[in-house]
Amino acid sequence: MNDQVAEFVAEARRYCALIENEEGGGPSAFEKECLSVLLRLYQQVLLLPSADSPESGLPDRILHDDWQAVRQRTAQRTEHDLYWEVFEPFAENKPDPIHGSISDDLADIWRDVKMGLSTFDSGKPNCINDAVWHWRFSFGSHWGYHVAGVIRALTALHAAEFY
Repeated sequence: MNDQVAEFVAEARRYCALIENEEGGGPSAFEKECLSVLLRLYQQVLLLPSADSPESGLPDRILHDDWQAVRQRTAQRTEHDLYWEVFEPFAENKPDPIHGSISDDLADIWRDVKMGLSTFDSGKPNCINDAVWHWRFSFGSHWGYHVAGVIRALTALHAAEFY
């Protein structure tokens, strides 16, 4: 395993532990910690090496009930949930704003990252390659959009603290 993979795995574990842990400070502290960990996770996924398509198929899906429980817990741990964003910033016509959800973003990121960790930890042949492929593919097709949206939303919530 190379250093980039090891560093991503460390951040992935840190993120999942933060989301799964029900203890901690109030909403503001949780939101700031999410922002901090997500920024590092975002940086590390960009450094992951390319990987071959998995031969053994995709990781096992996380059950919807498990995802829903995580989403509900994160909604209870944040002060705000809904925010406005433009879904397709390069649309030819002026796109209508839609609402995003901090708890949905955090839970979707958790699900995709956790699925890769399950593959990584499985000990199966090619588990590192398969996990890296999953993280890169799911980042480009799904959780990367969630992480970009929630970083913007959490930054907006706490930007006033810096001036």
